[in-house]
Parts: sequence; C-alpha cells; structure tokens
Amino acid sequence: MGKQAKLFFIVTIATIGWIILMRPFSPANIVQFELAKTVESAQHIITEWGTEGVSKARVSIYLDFIFIFLYAWAIGLGCKVSSAFSANEKLMVAGTFFSRVIWFASSCDLIENFAMLFTLTEMNELTVLMAFYFAVIKFIVVLLALLLIFFAMAVGVFKFIMKD
Repeated sequence: MGKQAKLFFIVTIATIGWIILMRPFSPANIVQFELAKTVESAQHIITEWGTEGVSKARVSIYLDFIFIFLYAWAIGLGCKVSSAFSANEKLMVAGTFFSRVIWFASSCDLIENFAMLFTLTEMNELTVLMAFYFAVIKFIVVLLALLLIFFAMAVGVFKFIMKD
C-alpha cells in the first residue's frame, strides 16, 4: 500500500470520526435547511427547531467548517488512489480532475455555511437562495466524486481478480 493510500485511509477514518462527533449537535433536518430554497421553507424549519434547535444548528454549522476540510481531503485522496488502483487512463484523468474539483465543492460548502448562519440570524431571500444553490453544487460534485471512487475501485478489483 502506497503512502497516498495510507493517508487516504487515515483521513477517511478522521472524517468518519468527525461525523460521529458532530452527530449529536446536528438537527435531524439540517439538510432540508440547506435546501430550503424559500424563506417560507427556511422559516418553517427554524420554527420547528425552536430556540434550542437553532442553537444546535449553529454549533453543527461551526463544526461543519472542520468537516468540510476533512471530507474534501478524504475524497480528493480517494479520487487519486482509486483511479490509480484502476490502472485505467481515463479514470486516472477523471481522478485527477475530481481530486481538484472537490476543493471547489468545499468552497461552495463554505459559502453555503455562511449563508445558513446569516439565515439563522437575519433571514432573507438572498441568504436562503445562496445556501440552496451552493448546497446543490456541492452535493452534485461530491456525489460524482464518490461515484468515481466506487467505480474506479470496482474496475481495479475486477482487474485484480481477472489476473492470471
């Protein structure tokens, strides 16, 4: 196992650990809040949370700033490691591409977090829409990168099994 693969496993374990640490501080419908899209939807969620839920959401968002760095690092490494394991030239190009693009997604996540914090303080249409659109971009890029990782790993495993 190469140095980058070892680092990938370490960072992935740290990311999972951070998720476990964050869980008690995250309201159940925090993703719905990210994707609220309208002031009415966001207000409904905030009302449903109440004062305690809003405080919990703030803590969750602050903890998310560290999670953003961890998941981007883990996914970026995963793209490189899995695509190299696949030994497929096109997947290696895609792995390099997504190992860089995931940092764009993490930047979108940062903007989304600031928009959500502003929404919790002084809600307006702009902050709700910013959270929504930057969350959508983030989720699409993360999903595509994760699909690449799983596909490249499957290709690599298949090639390994098919060796004589």
